[in-house]
Amino acid sequence: MFYFRKLVHLSGQALAMGYAGFHLIGLAGMVLFSTVSCTQGDSLGTWGTGKPNVLLIAIDDLRPELNCYGAEHIHSPNIDKVAADGILFENAFTQQAVCAPSRNTLMTGLRPDGLGIHDLSTFFRDKAPDVITLPQYFKTKGYQAEGMGKIYHTGHGNQNDTQSWSRPHWTPAGIIGQRELVKSGDTVRLHTCYPTINGKKIPWLNSAMTEELHDDALTTTHALERMNALKDSSFFLVVGFRKPHLPFVAPQKYWDLYDPRSINIPSRDQPKGIPIYAFSNWGELRKYHNMPEEGYLPDADARQMIHGYCACVSFIDAQVGRLVQELKHLGLYDNTIIVLWSDHGWKLGDYGEWCKHTNYEIDTRIPVIVRVPGIHDQGVWKSDVIIETVDIYPTLCDLAGLDIPGHVQGNSFSSALLDDQFAWDDVAFSQYPRTFSDERGQHAVMGTSMRTREYRITRWTDTGSGELLATELYDHSGNRLELENLAGLSGKEELLKSLTEQFEMEYIRSHQ
Repeated sequence: MFYFRKLVHLSGQALAMGYAGFHLIGLAGMVLFSTVSCTQGDSLGTWGTGKPNVLLIAIDDLRPELNCYGAEHIHSPNIDKVAADGILFENAFTQQAVCAPSRNTLMTGLRPDGLGIHDLSTFFRDKAPDVITLPQYFKTKGYQAEGMGKIYHTGHGNQNDTQSWSRPHWTPAGIIGQRELVKSGDTVRLHTCYPTINGKKIPWLNSAMTEELHDDALTTTHALERMNALKDSSFFLVVGFRKPHLPFVAPQKYWDLYDPRSINIPSRDQPKGIPIYAFSNWGELRKYHNMPEEGYLPDADARQMIHGYCACVSFIDAQVGRLVQELKHLGLYDNTIIVLWSDHGWKLGDYGEWCKHTNYEIDTRIPVIVRVPGIHDQGVWKSDVIIETVDIYPTLCDLAGLDIPGHVQGNSFSSALLDDQFAWDDVAFSQYPRTFSDERGQHAVMGTSMRTREYRITRWTDTGSGELLATELYDHSGNRLELENLAGLSGKEELLKSLTEQFEMEYIRSHQ
């Protein structure tokens, strides 16, 4: 028996703003419950007779380690100000902790299993040629949809999506390619954010390059130019920042914000009782110059890595500040919805590991901050409801007063923006594929993880046979880190059974 996964309990305030309740729609032979969105102009914000602008800020590899998230050692004053004017989500999760699948989910409203894409190289339109992306949908509703910087993953043979935009997607590559080459000794490409030694990128650099010449600063400058050009239009701008993705190259002043002597290296202890394929070998970092092929990173290098990551976070924070300041300067701040989102988290030596590529909390939990003019713009409101990347597409539709397209697998959390007591009984799903070998040969496996309020259960299955190979179960009621796999422990049988049943039921619902 099918029933609606997230029953949107609308407050009286929301009803007064034009919500019409629920209706039934047919989709591919199934009957689904769906919310009826507000009529255009009757959204949650205060848009008057016009449309709200949308600024979607996509940040690569940013874990929720910001001052507004309680990380007092991080200098993030500009993001903190956005949070102070909006809603900060403490329990936001990505669908897959790697660039392309997570970004595909954001832009299409489909989960990785929904698209059938879990790798970096497959272009999403090869699987879903007619899917309407988030900016494409807003474009059909009269918006000027523009993208700049890193939005879709375009490496590994993948590509940008031309159908999403009202004008060609912009990157700083053309500007950078015209620069005079700069080198120092055996270090070359110092005129870019990707310097190399002997053909390998260096993992971190306290850069002497002028700040405004860095890739993300150029992207911000272009975004400011487009805001000015579109100030009298309704726009949907997606601004994608590459940092704090590797390599950790940032101007001197951002490194100077942090004292390396105060940097603590996390414990290398890993959860007890985990399958051999739970972690990766962090090959993303190992291919960089002077990185070990196996084993832990030396403490001195680990400290430099953490320092560089923090410097890049603060550099990106400055770019966010430039965007918001220009909105205010143009008089657009009070008519612009802002969403700040990261594609996934990142391990900074946690468990002795680096990079992303797992189903663990440190990789799947992401920062999401939503600022809607006129709603909670007096101090940070931290929401503990569980949301997912897949929910952002329908939420932005709701906020702008647009109907939600029928293909979208996520659900709007707009009511959670109105009521801090809103009952949002939900879970989050993430997944990650692996290969491993044993005496029977090589196996392709998929780890699918469900996060509830208190627990995380991850089920590893053979993708060929469907055989369940391993289960992980963690108690998150008092700790964000996974410390001990409870699956298989004496006394946990009923808990495991209950969560397994919930997993099977919720997976079906969330992937309808």
